[in-house]
Amino acid sequence: MRITNTMLNKTSAEAGMPLNKSTLLDYVDTDSSDESLLQALRKGKEEKSTEKKSGYEKLEKTAEELSGLAELLAGDGKKSVFDEARESGSTKDIISRAQELVNSYNNTLKELGKDFSELNEYYKKMLKDAAGGSSEALEAIGITQAADGTLHIDKEKLKAADVDALERALGKAGGFSSRLSFVSGRVAENAQAGAESLSSRYDASGNVWSMPSGKYDFRR
Repeated sequence: MRITNTMLNKTSAEAGMPLNKSTLLDYVDTDSSDESLLQALRKGKEEKSTEKKSGYEKLEKTAEELSGLAELLAGDGKKSVFDEARESGSTKDIISRAQELVNSYNNTLKELGKDFSELNEYYKKMLKDAAGGSSEALEAIGITQAADGTLHIDKEKLKAADVDALERALGKAGGFSSRLSFVSGRVAENAQAGAESLSSRYDASGNVWSMPSGKYDFRR
């Protein structure tokens, strides 16, 4: 069957794409009440960029929180929370910090798992290994590691642990908190760099911004 211009015009009119436009760009650039193809593509690109940037920012926030809690428990040469517990006779503050640490650890693992990349997988492994390497001391105070790497707390066992056991598991000498502080600090830095990179690549309209090649062309 021979396709005629009349047939094409009828079909295109029904589809809302008149053939009096000579090229796709002519159609794309048409001013109309409907969103143009380029506008739709630009919007999709901008939304994807915003979503990814938000993911980086969430990861940065939870990783920074984990790093801060781990650093506090590891101590910085001043009077530690364990020394304060011995003076006060209460482990309440340590228990609260331990629970916050476990929550932040699990949240960081979760955020790392949302965006698959070799670097994120590497960081996840490092966090899991940090917990696995101190499993005996952690289990003694009621903190265990599941098969997926997440940590779980036996609250009664944690509350019953004495200061020495808590310090062996969470203090500087045990190494667990120090390793967490180091790894989560790197995670936060990488997430911040990712968010900043996305901000510099897209302008307010969602267009890709490209740095001219030359001295700062890192692809070379």
